[in-house]
Amino acid sequence: MEDILIPKERRDAVVLIGVDRGENVEFIKVYAVSEEKAEETLEAFLNAKGLFPADYRLVGRGSEEVGDRKAITTKSEEKLSSSLARLGLRLLSNGVLYLDGIERVYQLTLVSEKLYAKLRRMRESQGVKKRGGSLSISSALSLGLHTLIVNWRGINVEPLVPEDATLLREPSPAEVLEAMKTSPQVVVETVFPEKYFAVPFGVRIKIPPLSKEEFARELEDRIGVQVDENMLDDYPAELLNYRSIESIAHIVEELLKMGVDKEKALETAIFVNLGFVPSDFRLED
Repeated sequence: MEDILIPKERRDAVVLIGVDRGENVEFIKVYAVSEEKAEETLEAFLNAKGLFPADYRLVGRGSEEVGDRKAITTKSEEKLSSSLARLGLRLLSNGVLYLDGIERVYQLTLVSEKLYAKLRRMRESQGVKKRGGSLSISSALSLGLHTLIVNWRGINVEPLVPEDATLLREPSPAEVLEAMKTSPQVVVETVFPEKYFAVPFGVRIKIPPLSKEEFARELEDRIGVQVDENMLDDYPAELLNYRSIESIAHIVEELLKMGVDKEKALETAIFVNLGFVPSDFRLED
């Protein structure tokens, strides 16, 4: 493949790369009509550029539906381009891959050891606000890498997950590895990250739990009753999330229907969410 580096119209495979200011290749994504063609193209590209495979990590592979796309270009990969730009990289390609008559494409995604280390340093990002060198959740997901989301805050991440990605909630490591064989991007949502220490995720995002103050204010807004932060002293950090807020609110609503006053309903709901019922709580028949 002598013309692998020459930008041109293509029908079999295209290579997208992210380069830094020194023109070093830190990110590689290959789209091809088959797995074999993708691997062949990647090998040819690395050889032509004089790059060493050992300097890169394979963080994503698998087939995906073409959908309504007519071609794969740097312009069609707008989200990827934006995400790479936030990492200080510029998206380039060796041409355009036309998709006429093609229903599925196979992709390989690699990152340099340098970029991989940078992404790992970013994994502590809350993902709620962009600060300094951190990425938002949606930006991190748009990189197309297999991603672990440690969702201790209990936010709904589903709307942020790309359409062609596979979202799994608390799967076994074996299920994740199996999904990685066929899906171009696997996104795992968990509150038990230690289960996946041996799984090769390209990005790991930790969303911390709410603080007691944040939890109290969010709960107040939800149920319309003032919440004293001291009521949360026994709450473990893993329960300070939006799922607990919804559960408490539901319990409060049901107790109010039974005639329990708001303050007592709130106190009881908090204890019930913890797995206890106050010993002095009684419902009169």
